[in-house]
Amino acid sequence: MNLAQRNVLLAALAAALAIPTFLQLRRDAETFVDIGSVPLLFDGFTADNVMFVTLGQPKKEQPQPDPGNPQAPKVAYDQLVFQRTDKGFALAQGDLAGAPVGKDQLEQQVFQHLRSIRADRDVLVQPDATPEQLAEFGLDEKQAFVVRATDATQRNVVAELLVGRDAGQGQIGTEAVRGVFVRKSDSNDVILYEVDKAWLRSVQQDLWLDKVLARIEPDKVRRLSIRNAATLGAAFTFERPAGKASWVAVDAPAGLGAVRQTEVENLVQRLRYVAAQDYRLPTARAGNLAVLGLAPPRIEIDLVVQEGDRERKLKIAVGNQLEGKNEHYLMTNESGFVMTWPQGTVTQFELDVPAQCFDPAAPTTAPQDGDKKPADGAPAATSPGGEKPLEAKPADGKPVDGKPVEKKDPAKSDATKPVTPPASGPGGGG
Repeated sequence: MNLAQRNVLLAALAAALAIPTFLQLRRDAETFVDIGSVPLLFDGFTADNVMFVTLGQPKKEQPQPDPGNPQAPKVAYDQLVFQRTDKGFALAQGDLAGAPVGKDQLEQQVFQHLRSIRADRDVLVQPDATPEQLAEFGLDEKQAFVVRATDATQRNVVAELLVGRDAGQGQIGTEAVRGVFVRKSDSNDVILYEVDKAWLRSVQQDLWLDKVLARIEPDKVRRLSIRNAATLGAAFTFERPAGKASWVAVDAPAGLGAVRQTEVENLVQRLRYVAAQDYRLPTARAGNLAVLGLAPPRIEIDLVVQEGDRERKLKIAVGNQLEGKNEHYLMTNESGFVMTWPQGTVTQFELDVPAQCFDPAAPTTAPQDGDKKPADGAPAATSPGGEKPLEAKPADGKPVDGKPVEKKDPAKSDATKPVTPPASGPGGGG
């Protein structure tokens, strides 16, 4: 068999094998479902149309029905309501009304699900389920968790979803079904919503609050001021002009050395992520702030941060420690609430600023020996031999110790001296 014949044979075999492969792919295509072609449960939903979000958890103990009020709700709920504001969503009711809600939390745990759930009627878990069947899936009114999104009037419902039990509840291993049973509030069709991540279904407000008070880029901080008990009420201020790498002290007290750049930079780094431990109550209802150690504060931190063309001024006030807790009261000028800060964070700002952020002052230069003057009462200087104190020898006529010295006439002085007769020698006689 020559080369040409061999090529013809191979081509015929390839064509024969391609036929069953093509038929198999065609059969698979008939069973394949394009997820993009499956209609959305809330078609056209967008968070931009939502002004209120209500989460409802059926109470464990339901009140008895009131025969005299047939219009009363059949199920009582523990509710959590979020309202859109000019700064994002916030709690709409309760003791912490106005406290900010985490933007990412709301997006991932509410809006993303409402946008993603699809309803394929060909693969419904249970079309038009009976009340008993809904109870089996945890989708009856007494069990289902409610997610409701409404407009500004709270009358027009943008989307309302009932969430039942996890599909894999009680199952283990690789054969466990993954997802959650859901349905629309106006439909009894049970849908299996396959979700990979944990889905927060809770009305505990602490889990929804945005506790991040500030995210700061350290290299954008232009000014840092700190006052605490160790500074005895004095504020120590450090500045770093734009384009400069070094910190300088502003109006620092005398007796301090150079600024320790690393220590000041460490303080700034600790403030790059300021988060509260908890929200306590609105500042307007806090009463006497002095009782909380916030007026004046035990620790006061001021920051000036360059954000584009504007300077952001952040003031942080730390108060007393809460009884029985490792937390301190906290306030900032950007929040209308009294919050708390962890003890571990507070400790970092209780430092002795003069001792830790400054080098010791340089010692003064000692005077040379020739410049020294004896103190009052000190012994006079001695002669090089050390035998006898040196006496002052002033010039004639100059005062010594305030008394004038008479100028002596040598000739006159000799004439007044007594003359001693010469002794008698040999041969002398009288």
